[in-house]
Amino acid sequence: MKTPRVHDFDPTAKIPELTSPLDGMPAIQKPKPAGIAPVQEPASFQSPHQSTDRSTKRSINQSTVLGNKILEKPKAFYITERLNQLIDEAVRYYQEKHNIKKVDRSVVVTAMLENEAYWTAEALDLLVDRVISQLTHRLTNR
Repeated sequence: MKTPRVHDFDPTAKIPELTSPLDGMPAIQKPKPAGIAPVQEPASFQSPHQSTDRSTKRSINQSTVLGNKILEKPKAFYITERLNQLIDEAVRYYQEKHNIKKVDRSVVVTAMLENEAYWTAEALDLLVDRVISQLTHRLTNR
């Protein structure tokens, strides 16, 4: 039988401060107006993204300013089961709470990732440990 931790019931004990893994991340802000010059990639650049064979049904006639044009073919990437579930829940939230029936996973993910603050060197540096953890997890669990 375990011994009870009496200090957990001490009314004079200091209450521990709650923290989150997202502490230190930049606040979500509205995206800045698109006026960014396109980035020139070297001729030998190979994209780490691979196109899927799925085609999209929506029109691609959108602005050609970097960041506003929808890619003709979806880009495939791996996500965790948990993240997949969170994206589905976000879509349902917008559909049910805000009555936005045409929202889909792509719209939600794009809206979240278009925040310029997430792409600064400082924000990327805050993710180094999580990136390394993800890579380690993939290498050891295959």
